[in-house]
Amino acid sequence: MTTSFSQKIQLRDYQLELIQQVFRHWGCGEHGVMVQLPTGGGKTIIFCAIANEFIRKSEPVLVIAHRQELITQAANKLEAVAGIPVGIIKAGYKPNPDCLLQVASIQTLIRRQPPPASLVIFDEAHHCHSRTYATIFRHYAEQGSYILGCTATPMRTDGRGLRWLYSGTKGFGSLICGPDVNHLIATDYLVPFKLYAPAKIIHASSAGLRTTAGDYNQAQLQEFVKRTLVVGDVIETWVKHARGLRTVVFAVSVEYSQELATAFNQAGISAAHLDGNTPSSERQHILSEFEQGRILVLCQHSIVTEGVDIPNIEAIQFTRPTKSLTVWFQAIGRSLRPAPNKTHAVIIDHTDTHLNLPWPDSDIPWSLDPISLKPAPGVLNCPNCRHIFRPTSLERERNLATCPACQSRFIFVSKPRNKKGVEPLSILEILPAAFAEVIIEYNPLKLAQVQELINIQKQRGYQKGWVYHQLVKFPELNLSLHDWQEVGRRLDYKPGWAWHKWREMQEL
Repeated sequence: MTTSFSQKIQLRDYQLELIQQVFRHWGCGEHGVMVQLPTGGGKTIIFCAIANEFIRKSEPVLVIAHRQELITQAANKLEAVAGIPVGIIKAGYKPNPDCLLQVASIQTLIRRQPPPASLVIFDEAHHCHSRTYATIFRHYAEQGSYILGCTATPMRTDGRGLRWLYSGTKGFGSLICGPDVNHLIATDYLVPFKLYAPAKIIHASSAGLRTTAGDYNQAQLQEFVKRTLVVGDVIETWVKHARGLRTVVFAVSVEYSQELATAFNQAGISAAHLDGNTPSSERQHILSEFEQGRILVLCQHSIVTEGVDIPNIEAIQFTRPTKSLTVWFQAIGRSLRPAPNKTHAVIIDHTDTHLNLPWPDSDIPWSLDPISLKPAPGVLNCPNCRHIFRPTSLERERNLATCPACQSRFIFVSKPRNKKGVEPLSILEILPAAFAEVIIEYNPLKLAQVQELINIQKQRGYQKGWVYHQLVKFPELNLSLHDWQEVGRRLDYKPGWAWHKWREMQEL
């Protein structure tokens, strides 16, 4: 580690060891490395130190995140550490392509030409399985870039790991785990916590709620919490266990967060509400007021979860049930950072989450490999390796899934919903090992021409097969598999039809 860096930032022993391990893995030819470290352990400092080593050699570095707070936090720390300007690739910011250091919003980066980078860092890397992240990951892996992922929770609840990403994209090859929460508490890098649960809690696990993307269905959950949790109980419990402590309330919805903030204020407790649509300037003002103690209770929805560094958070009040270990750990982790006169953190859980998920100080065997789910409606059982996983929303749209364990691809269909509103899934056909997707989305211009044929077919009362025979006459359209799937949907064919017709066209 360079002297200039150590003079600016004093690295802890375990941080230095993690950095050295990352470079050792890269030196052994493994370009995609994941670092796991609990919230508050200093992941940002670690990747700033690693980035600094590349900048010293004038090699470009790109940091990728998905939230405004993560982007600005990374940019500020990188600039302080490296001592050079940082470019920000995000809507609303003027591009500065000459900067060796770039911090990018994944939503913006996917729409632009990715900049050159010898090192690519994915912050909160448990998101990397998504299509947008996987597309960027694949681009830089093919360029030979070194790739570093950082997260507190390298685990997914949908039966997918991070060794393979969306649609069979090769992901992280190595996982390096730092010290656990118990160690960080014992060495005073985190504070201990006390967990309280009121007598009446929200038993979401036994309420028959649907699961969507690995967590409770949001619409059903909102309605259930609204019926079950009394706002007055939230205020009363806070007064009993966290009175006078700067508290972040995790609400089930924007509406409920606003309702809670109003109730706290009416009870004479200074409170404010935040959500994803709060204007940036107002958001910064509210966070500043909270950090300085002029706002005591911060009610929010999906804001203070990842990357928000406010050591003065003294208590967490959890009013939204979750099945996600990431959501649960990220929430509690907000309060464990040490601060002057802070002896411990207070966790208040109004839900059954603390009964169903591990606590942050539990011993968890983190892994990049996918963990098979239990058989249930709405999941797929791979016909090759029998791994059970939940298809993504895009896989559902296309009726085409990739097993996260063995990378087999197959076509499946949704059956009519059962009494609980869940769609059982049935596998129709396994695709050959050589099958490769070429185009991510169907081409709207080509499909406009196809729609003209469908309109003629319907107007003249022709059989649906007439459309296919017309398309055979126009091979120059070069319809992709995704195009054919969209044609099949418009003609109300079963999903397997698109695969067969696409394969027939390849043989013409």
